[in-house]
Amino acid sequence: MLCPQRQYCLIQITGLEASIQVVRDKLAPAMKKADLAKEFGKGFYRVPEIFESACEHGIIQKDENSYIIKREVFNDKHQVEQYLIENTEVLNKIIMILRKHLLEMH
Repeated sequence: MLCPQRQYCLIQITGLEASIQVVRDKLAPAMKKADLAKEFGKGFYRVPEIFESACEHGIIQKDENSYIIKREVFNDKHQVEQYLIENTEVLNKIIMILRKHLLEMH
């Protein structure tokens, strides 16, 4: 028996994700692995990479299951990424701090 009301779901595809693994040759183990995301009409999706680098360098503080940016606490990674997308000033400031850290290292 068919449902009298058919429900349709609209799925909007906004981008593409790819995981790339670079291998030197058959005898050597995999050298590098990179996860890339691309948003259609915008280019490469850079927020996850910035987020991970900021956590590694201590710019975004990680406390067990939460993240802290400017005294605001977020429960998961997706909330932080959404916050950074909505607040470009904070994102740009994090990028500048990361650049200083990375340039000082070399």
